[in-house]
Amino acid sequence: MKALQKILASTIGIIFMLSGFVKIIDPMGTAIKFEEYFHVFAEDVSTTLPFLESFFLYLIGWKLFLSVMFSSFEFILGVALLVNYRAKLMHRLTLLLLIFFGFLTFYSAFFDKVTDCGCFGDAIKFTPWGSFTKDLVLLVMLLVSMKLLPGKKRVSAYGTYGGGMSLQKENSSIFKKISIWVAVLFAFGMCYYAIQHLPPIDFRPYKIGNNISEMMTSQEPCVSVYYMEKDGEEKMFENYPTDTSWKLVRMETINEAECQPLIPDYYISNEQGEDFTEITTKGTKLLVIIQNVSEIEPETMEPINDLIRGVSSDDVSALAITSDATDFDAFKRKVRLSIPHYYADATVLKAVVRSNPGILLVKDGTILGKWHHNDTPKSEVISQLLNQE
Repeated sequence: MKALQKILASTIGIIFMLSGFVKIIDPMGTAIKFEEYFHVFAEDVSTTLPFLESFFLYLIGWKLFLSVMFSSFEFILGVALLVNYRAKLMHRLTLLLLIFFGFLTFYSAFFDKVTDCGCFGDAIKFTPWGSFTKDLVLLVMLLVSMKLLPGKKRVSAYGTYGGGMSLQKENSSIFKKISIWVAVLFAFGMCYYAIQHLPPIDFRPYKIGNNISEMMTSQEPCVSVYYMEKDGEEKMFENYPTDTSWKLVRMETINEAECQPLIPDYYISNEQGEDFTEITTKGTKLLVIIQNVSEIEPETMEPINDLIRGVSSDDVSALAITSDATDFDAFKRKVRLSIPHYYADATVLKAVVRSNPGILLVKDGTILGKWHHNDTPKSEVISQLLNQE
């Protein structure tokens, strides 16, 4: 039984570590998911509990802080379960977290509100009901593990049964404490790095080396079947029947997930909404991604302006892509940004680069480089990347 308990606790711990890891390397992604949930909750309670609507909207301003704390706690808790540190306390905390997870995933699945819970970030996608099932399985495993935890040691007038703590137990306790502190430093350190730079591992379609144009096309041809009816009989056909007496009831795509493009919503337009997507995927482009102009100070743009001037002599066209509906021309004058600008959906730009502003080097649709504004490259770096092609 003791072995089974350790296996269950270790399995849950490893899953929590993996889930926490993909979040701490991209806390901005988890913050975006928090914002999505807060908006959904605020909308759902707006008519019945307006004070809660204000509360959820208020929490949006704390989304990044909550993301860092939540993601780090999940990773640290996974380490604690794996090394069996303060087992009873950690099991209870895990129980609370799984109940919280279960509520979110059930809410998403039952009310069809948030189609992706973000449980494993962008690394692994779950359907809402699949995610809820996962949480139920983990909950059952945890309850069994809690049931199998050893009880308190019995103490007599002669001391605790089994004698005092041995040197081996002392070493084990030290190892567990060191493991927890390493996990704490690693989790918060990784969050800080990802926020100040970019996620060290990119699970999104817009990662370096991917071709945007290819990601916008279907992964494989869609395969459909046809449900037809004649004389009260319904029959499925792999090919549309030539017999006109059969009437179409419905058509279903049997490989819908595989035939969908990895990037279904990448669309670049001008102020009039005209399609200019191709301008970013043809030739060599330096794309300056600006999500929200109110969050950008003029000094932040100075290295980017230097980069634009440095590559202007090369065969590189610099463009600004923004999702901000405010007067972008006024912002350009304020920060002295003298390049054409176009528009895209805010969600798309957040997926393209986790930085505001951020920089992409794209050649014929292939992403050659991606930078946080804190790491704005020199023009020599751009030249080197282009010469490697």
